[in-house]
Amino acid sequence: MAEELSLYGTLLGEQGGRVGRLLEGMMTCQVASALARLGVPDQLAGGPLTADEIAPRVGAAAGALSRLLAAAVAYGLVSQDGQGRFALTEDGDLLRSDVDGSARALAIGFFGPPIWASFGRIADVVRNPEPVNPAGPGGVFEYYAEHPEDAAWFAQGMGQATAILVSQLAKAGFRPLAGGRIVDVGGSRGTLLSYLLQAVPDATGVLLDRPEALAAAPDYLAAAGVADRVELVPGNFLEDIPAGDLHVICHTLHNWDDEHARAIIGNCARASHPGGGVMVIDQLLPDGPEPSIAHLMDLIMMLALGGRERTRAEHEALLGPAGYTLVRDTPVTDVLPWRVLEFERR
Repeated sequence: MAEELSLYGTLLGEQGGRVGRLLEGMMTCQVASALARLGVPDQLAGGPLTADEIAPRVGAAAGALSRLLAAAVAYGLVSQDGQGRFALTEDGDLLRSDVDGSARALAIGFFGPPIWASFGRIADVVRNPEPVNPAGPGGVFEYYAEHPEDAAWFAQGMGQATAILVSQLAKAGFRPLAGGRIVDVGGSRGTLLSYLLQAVPDATGVLLDRPEALAAAPDYLAAAGVADRVELVPGNFLEDIPAGDLHVICHTLHNWDDEHARAIIGNCARASHPGGGVMVIDQLLPDGPEPSIAHLMDLIMMLALGGRERTRAEHEALLGPAGYTLVRDTPVTDVLPWRVLEFERR
């Protein structure tokens, strides 16, 4: 594979090359995301093709596609031969939809609008933070409600991330302390809920999320063999949450500021059966000054959703006033700094 080239890395020379490559991230990210969104890697799975051959298959203009592919050559995602044919490299192969470990859903779901656009205003947000309400007019969730295809890609990307989390839970032999009726609050297609129901065979489940987020749930739950044990509930967890013995909030509480997070926890408390619990899974911020991937996720939450990552103590401060006490803290940190915090209501 040809050596990856860097416009700004070259401009800044040997000493500044790393900074230059960081500055170029906007280009590398969007070149890869555009290839994935257009489905170009899937077309190249069978062998080299010219831009003229690919263009009608993906609904693109041949000239513009050729220029995109030439840039992708510079970034090592495709190669080009003397006849103008493009072929996938080992890295570009991961943008196909049909390979193990595919990055296609992440490339499309996490780097398209509106999340991508939010990073263009990072300096303004830091200078003069304004509350971001993802459920309000013009917010992320309104966008996804109006753009179901983007919503599906985002849900698929989240599902992939949750599937990695689930694999780590399985590796650790994790089993929840509570069972009974498990309500997954904002659980999308049900990746985590399926695992919990398999871990607790006598439990039933409720999957609560926006209608567009639940679109892929029936097929996924059926494939996991738990569809007959799950009730799908389209709804808004800021307004109402179904009753249950265990309310699971995974990759969701961090989407919200403290005011909205308290509202979600309060709704869980009101819907909790006697002695019920809450399980929160997020990337926890470290207590000390050490660098952490959780700080990078915290920045995404601030810009795109108005939320935040939190320390363990901050989670306890959120849930304590609603009557919840932390009873178990399970680190699942082989891949990301995930923590499973289990609370009981006493």
